[in-house]
Amino acid sequence: MAAKLDKTSPPRNQGASSGANAGLQAPFGARTQNQAQILKFENDLTDQGYHYAYETSDGTKAEQDGQVLPGAKPEEGSLRVTGSFSYVGDDGQTYSITYTADENGYQATGNHLPTPPPIPQDILRSLQLTAGNVKYGSSKSSYDADAGY
Repeated sequence: MAAKLDKTSPPRNQGASSGANAGLQAPFGARTQNQAQILKFENDLTDQGYHYAYETSDGTKAEQDGQVLPGAKPEEGSLRVTGSFSYVGDDGQTYSITYTADENGYQATGNHLPTPPPIPQDILRSLQLTAGNVKYGSSKSSYDADAGY
């Protein structure tokens, strides 16, 4: 949780007006005690990409790797990113996401993520016909010039 800088002056009886918490207040509903401690932190940058990882005392973990994929021209290169993160929810359950982001977009997986319902068979058949994956029952259709109209 982040803190915000209060635009008003702190009360005169608050003590020193400088330091790490001067003029700061926690967002509404934020925990102000028992802040998570950083247990692990890694951050590496190379010519081929990067890697970072961290873990905190509240069970939050994240790790990410980025790989530079050169193109035929420098401006055609791209980046492939893979990673994961997990955290402990308010219900005490650990939620985990694993993801890839590349030329095919962002794809995330996790047991708690919703999945789309199956495509009804009639719609699936229509999509297959439209894509040309399935042949029509006859060799001619009403769109043929010699259909006899």
